[in-house]
Amino acid sequence: MEFTPLMLIPAFVMLAPVLLVALVLRHRRVRAEMRYQFLLRLAESGAALPSSLPGEANPEHSDLRRALVLLAGGLGLSATLLTLPLQVHVGHPLAELWGLGILPVALGLGYLAHWWLARRGGGHG
Repeated sequence: MEFTPLMLIPAFVMLAPVLLVALVLRHRRVRAEMRYQFLLRLAESGAALPSSLPGEANPEHSDLRRALVLLAGGLGLSATLLTLPLQVHVGHPLAELWGLGILPVALGLGYLAHWWLARRGGGHG
């Protein structure tokens, strides 16, 4: 197989989301370090720490958010695989792999059920 410049296009297309995620994760890490340094200075000065730490995530709607992300991701993956005109092997289109999107959809439905049951009080009498 001979190397052509057209082979770099998929590499750059796939590299962009990876770099974006790396930048977001780095930003979150720096923000968390700044927050903990602030709390450390606050504790060293003898001031009382707040009951809820500033900048901490609110877990109240995290299951709903995870559910919606997984549902959308799974449906998007299935739709993408169904519409791509590529072939995996000779005579086998990539559309046959649409079922790979079922796993994130099922996980999303599980998170959605957990969020709904927790909102109702868990169904415990």
